[in-house]
Amino acid sequence: MEQIGIDRQIKKDVIKGILSETFKGCKIHYFDQGNTWEIEDEKQLDDDSICFSLIKNESEFPILIEITRTSDKNALERGQYLAKIISDQLNCKTITDYKKPYESLYCPSDSVIFDKGHAYFADDGNTMWADGEGEEVKIVKEIFLTNYKFDDKANLITSNS
Repeated sequence: MEQIGIDRQIKKDVIKGILSETFKGCKIHYFDQGNTWEIEDEKQLDDDSICFSLIKNESEFPILIEITRTSDKNALERGQYLAKIISDQLNCKTITDYKKPYESLYCPSDSVIFDKGHAYFADDGNTMWADGEGEEVKIVKEIFLTNYKFDDKANLITSNS
């Protein structure tokens, strides 16, 4: 599962379009987690289906995009890949999980913010975004990330692929 915050309200059709264009080999379905708990076109779900939800968040990132039915393998990288695409295409700020490349363990308060083509390491500990209380997310410094690539079925493309 990938979770991406976005700094503005957004219509589900816009996100569905971005996901459909990015992962052309997958069927994209909206999952209404907030109200009905229904999956759009549920009868068409298959192994190549991805679901997404738009969830309200009381922070500087008022919409959380939650993506499910993707492989747990490379979820962190896929989240960063999508957060960058969404930020670039919609000219907005996005936030998602980050793990330092040399660290073996993921720290839950480490995030990456994408804004205007740049990536920033951010601390989201004790914030409205992550914890529902506290301050805004703190940008620590600009960072340069690996430019991950994924295929049409949402699988990481490696040099061995």
